[in-house]
Amino acid sequence: MSDDISTYRSHRPARRWLFTMAAVTVMTAVVTPVAATAAQSSCEAPPRSSPDYNDFVLTYKSACATKKNYDRTFEDVTASVLVDQRNRLAVTTSTALAGAIASVKVNNKEFISSGGHGAAFQYAFHAWQEGEAATECYNPTQAGTRLDDVGQPPPYHGPSTSALYTMAGSGSSIRTAGRPAMFVTLADTKPGWGNCRSADHQDERVPFTMGLSPYWLQTEIELAPDHDAPALENVFRAAATITSDDERHDHFSGVLVAYLQSDFTKVFSYSPDTGRLSPKPVDSHTSKDPMVRCTDDGAYCLGMYVKPEVLGDKAYYYTMTRPPMDYNGYFGENTIQVTSPSGAMDKGDKVNYETYVVVGDKSRVEQTMTQLHRAFR
Repeated sequence: MSDDISTYRSHRPARRWLFTMAAVTVMTAVVTPVAATAAQSSCEAPPRSSPDYNDFVLTYKSACATKKNYDRTFEDVTASVLVDQRNRLAVTTSTALAGAIASVKVNNKEFISSGGHGAAFQYAFHAWQEGEAATECYNPTQAGTRLDDVGQPPPYHGPSTSALYTMAGSGSSIRTAGRPAMFVTLADTKPGWGNCRSADHQDERVPFTMGLSPYWLQTEIELAPDHDAPALENVFRAAATITSDDERHDHFSGVLVAYLQSDFTKVFSYSPDTGRLSPKPVDSHTSKDPMVRCTDDGAYCLGMYVKPEVLGDKAYYYTMTRPPMDYNGYFGENTIQVTSPSGAMDKGDKVNYETYVVVGDKSRVEQTMTQLHRAFR
């Protein structure tokens, strides 16, 4: 599990604040469409040699992203909540990324690296038969396909092949519904990771010939006070249901993966027994304990927590760091994810996923993990 196929993604190039604990808090939750009006900053990329280029590509700007999905138009949707009466936590889902999370911000600090359709904060899946292995060439992916970035200008937020049918906010929640694309489509002649070929894993029939997968995905994002730990304002709940419209597969696995900004260099695991965060290897780490990534100074952290009964025996947390290389568009990768194998998947079967995402400085995230574990164990 130390080299997890589910993190093989591509950023295509051509890819201090402190939360303090409060005895009494007041929350203001807001969901707003992100209007596609005049750009607050230019959508023309600086030269690749510029020190501002990576930030331009990897930091999501709604004004620089399409609002079209096939013949449908959706404005991006942002849900936000005021934490401790002074820090604004905001989560934005993107039409360009077919409803995937393109941005998680606290005040003006962006957590998510969102360049292209193979990054951001999204769900991805694998299905395979006994005797085979998970492959990038059978990889339904919420945000879209590898080809969606080819020929697009930076920041690579043009239209997605994934079909988005619903993206709407209410209260402090966002809900989406769509059909994920295959990350490596039949039309994509370039081999995937491990030299796989899409034609060896996908039939020459609809929906594969359209670049789509035979699965339906519904997601929901809930900020406080809408989720079931409403006192924890620095937490949002990410949940999803995937429904198969495909033939039986002996093995099925779902992933919720966040690509974080390049300054999230530190990796920790949270021990429910001690209530403490412990440093872990940066290159890759697999754990049954919740994982956290932080900036070097610990001022900004993002962690994932899954209820023990949901995690079960098979699911696990995974982090990975990769340097800039051709595969990731020379941007590097700093990921954190939950991988959830679920056994056989028949046509009509549904699988549910639920993850709590915790943000704050290192101390606040550690404390919040303890509060979540006490609430849900």
